[in-house]
Amino acid sequence: MKRERKKNEDKRPRKGYFRWLFQLFYKPRATLAKVGAEEASNKRAPLLFISILVVLAVLIAAPVKTQQLQMGATLPDDFQWWSEQQQRQYLEAQANQASPIFMILFPALTGILGYLVFSMLMASILYLALTLAGSRAPRLKIGNLVAWAMVPFGLRELVKFFVVGSSKQLVENPGLSNLIDAEAEGASAYLRGILGNIDLYWLLFLVLLIIGAILISGLKKSKAIVTTIVAVLIMLMLQGIPSLVSSLLGGLNAGGAGFYF
Repeated sequence: MKRERKKNEDKRPRKGYFRWLFQLFYKPRATLAKVGAEEASNKRAPLLFISILVVLAVLIAAPVKTQQLQMGATLPDDFQWWSEQQQRQYLEAQANQASPIFMILFPALTGILGYLVFSMLMASILYLALTLAGSRAPRLKIGNLVAWAMVPFGLRELVKFFVVGSSKQLVENPGLSNLIDAEAEGASAYLRGILGNIDLYWLLFLVLLIIGAILISGLKKSKAIVTTIVAVLIMLMLQGIPSLVSSLLGGLNAGGAGFYF
């Protein structure tokens, strides 16, 4: 009975995750070793951290979006010839675009959802890749590792918060996307979507993921590094798909905050 109780206590997540968020940047190996040592899910803290910063970034961007929408609001040339019902529907649609639902709620939800989907897909891809490479690391630990390695993306949202708040301008070309024209189509649009996710925070994510994979995979260092890089490249290829779809649909905006899905 005592052994079972002790075993259950060992599987409970420890406290002090808030400190881990900061320790991850100056003691990454030691922090990720703690993450990998736990037998219970501990990814709630980093994902909550990122979600809070996504909301803050959306809140600071909402007034800027509203101002841009109002400045760019123009009536169609033949507006005066429309029926009263058509005019009313058009004006209502314009007003709805500036509502809190479209300016705050939807961007916040899509931003948070983007990171959550990324976390699940990345964890699945990395788990499959490491398993095929000979690792016996459990899926739960891989999921924990991916979530904690994503903490730099929270810094991305924090920087976005300060940049938009100070400049009163939105981030139009994230990452390396400015290397390709915004009007690009087809394969170029796909490549632009991939490059839009590559920045300093993505590099930090990759480094943390490699460190963690070496610690928990049980593979040789070189094999763990190559396998992790391959898994991340696969994920990047998937992240380029929304931009390709957007270009095929005539330039519709494919995403919100976070990973520019």
